[in-house]
Amino acid sequence: MAEKTPPKLDPALEKYYSEGNEQERLSYYRLEKDRTLQILKKMLPSVPATVLDIGGAAGVYSFVLSELGYEVHLIDPVPLHIMQAKEVEKTCKFKLASSSVGDARQLSQKDRSCDVVLLLGPLYHLIKKEDRNKALQEAYRVLKPGGILFAAGISRFASFIDAMHKNVVTLKSKVIEHELETGVHEKISEGFSFAYLHHPNELKKEIEENKFENVSIRAIEGPVWDKHSLERLIRDEKEWEKVLMFLEKIETEETILGASAHIMAVATK
Repeated sequence: MAEKTPPKLDPALEKYYSEGNEQERLSYYRLEKDRTLQILKKMLPSVPATVLDIGGAAGVYSFVLSELGYEVHLIDPVPLHIMQAKEVEKTCKFKLASSSVGDARQLSQKDRSCDVVLLLGPLYHLIKKEDRNKALQEAYRVLKPGGILFAAGISRFASFIDAMHKNVVTLKSKVIEHELETGVHEKISEGFSFAYLHHPNELKKEIEENKFENVSIRAIEGPVWDKHSLERLIRDEKEWEKVLMFLEKIETEETILGASAHIMAVATK
């Protein structure tokens, strides 16, 4: 039986990430990172458990989960990210079970082999719904019955809110109109489609359409956008913990989901 041709990553997207910026990005976006980990730690099954981190870049979350005792397998379509993860591993006490180049739409893992699947990037970089469906179908296939999916999306309204805070609404008005209508965010300066922006209800529906159950949508950053306030709060550990506590309290509040830059779907097989 002939092997399937592996899906191809958008060359422009691969070029963008091959510049190496992703490894340090979450160091500058502490709220996204800390809130993502807060959700994961609260809802992950107890160890021992096998976690498949699909599109996990250089392993920012993979290494944290490995330290917590999970068997973590990292997959990313950008070779540089896997090289970076292997470099981190050389000086890291906690090792990954594996790290390899791969695509969310065509996984090499066996059926029902994982307790947890993380899709913390693929769904918003797969512009076409058919590609997002393939990624969700593959996640469903490799999960054990009762396994948990964590899937991140970018809010349909994130670019508009970001433009307001940067005072560039007029400058980006055509881009914002296009995004609100189609959900497609273009990297205008580099000429390619960078991300798909989900309406929270749309993300929930897509996951339900691919057989997952008990789907809940959670705000990652919530309605917190002001970078100057965040920089001040981060310097005060007690204040930062309070921020995280209150964001956790309101993370499932439907009336603010769309105001969060990133949203997280949690579902079970």
